[in-house]
Amino acid sequence: MYRPFAGLTSCKGAIILQLQKMIGQDVNHGLTEPNKMNLICCFDEKSRVPRRIKRGAIVSSVLILLVAVCAVALTYTVRSSSTSSSEADKDLPVLKIGVTDNDPYVYIDTTGDYAGIDIDIAREACKRAGIKPQFVDISWNDRDRLLKNGDIDCLWCDYSPNYREDDYCWTEPYLTVTVSVAAKKTSGIKGLASLDGSKTVAVIAGSVSERRLLAGDLEMSSDVHIKSYGSAELCKAALVKGYVDCWMADVQSLDRLVAQYPGVYRVFADNVMTVDLGVAFKDGYEGEYVKNLNTVLFEMDRDGTIERIVGKYKARATTDGQGAES
Repeated sequence: MYRPFAGLTSCKGAIILQLQKMIGQDVNHGLTEPNKMNLICCFDEKSRVPRRIKRGAIVSSVLILLVAVCAVALTYTVRSSSTSSSEADKDLPVLKIGVTDNDPYVYIDTTGDYAGIDIDIAREACKRAGIKPQFVDISWNDRDRLLKNGDIDCLWCDYSPNYREDDYCWTEPYLTVTVSVAAKKTSGIKGLASLDGSKTVAVIAGSVSERRLLAGDLEMSSDVHIKSYGSAELCKAALVKGYVDCWMADVQSLDRLVAQYPGVYRVFADNVMTVDLGVAFKDGYEGEYVKNLNTVLFEMDRDGTIERIVGKYKARATTDGQGAES
């Protein structure tokens, strides 16, 4: 938040007083040096800055300083009014939430602000829990180091406790999502069972989808190539550019892909699996955040808030293009 300069009021008063003195000297006593005089401006009580300037520039200089004073005051007013809505929560404890671009869960909207399913759920949960959320954009590969160092408090970005239950301190699951696969309509791919050794599937590195594929416990040929990427956006880009033949992800992300490229992609009718999402704190965490978030997330599930938030982004995917085909 912008703060007024120390001594701003006294500075303005000193300038005006000095101007009055100069004008009085000019009229009543004349100038001992017709073309030069001393001008002293006090910017605080401890420092004085003497300067010799030409008489003809005195008025202009002082007016410039007065305009600067007014500009600073105006800037402070505008900045303060823009942040006044957050004054009430300025003393709340801050929860630093690690996120990365993963539409529709986390992305930057047209105003430059964070938006998405997880962003909206996190904001509402923090509001109810008396916490101020601070979203921190991170490199997903650095997530564990940032947690350990305290640069972030938790990970809240389409993250599942499945296969990593003992790696973090988790909240209870707040959302269950369905995982499927998307491919181009012209690819001839009809489902997982139709994939063979000539096809490549994109997945997020370290995801549940990757683990299931590598474990070979899905109904798919073991000859299928698996390509892992650092984020959902990279997976989507690989599919769009033709580097891979299909992309395995949760249906929310795949629906968004279909909406962005109307008539180009389809989502397989056979759902691969369901995955729970939770909020991950570092292993051994003993603070109150997990308990408090569990309480409010349960309330949000019970009163339909989470369902409404998810529904809002489903509607966005449909209105932005066409919905996913089953």
